[in-house]
Amino acid sequence: MIIHVIGQISYKEGCMEKVVLELIKWENKEMVKNSLEEIIKVHKRYNFAYKSEKEAKNYINSKFGFNFIYCDD
Repeated sequence: MIIHVIGQISYKEGCMEKVVLELIKWENKEMVKNSLEEIIKVHKRYNFAYKSEKEAKNYINSKFGFNFIYCDD
């Protein structure tokens, strides 16, 4: 449930940045990974999201220092 809520928060202007910066501090890496995937899913699904899916991925990659690749296949 928390992962879903994190995704829902992230689509609004300025919110994804706050969420991602908090996720960097989390110790539970599996929950972080799942949360990042949900954030990207939300930006893919919601045409009204403030950022595009690509912008969301680029932001996440820039803050986590790796190339986070999420595949929905």
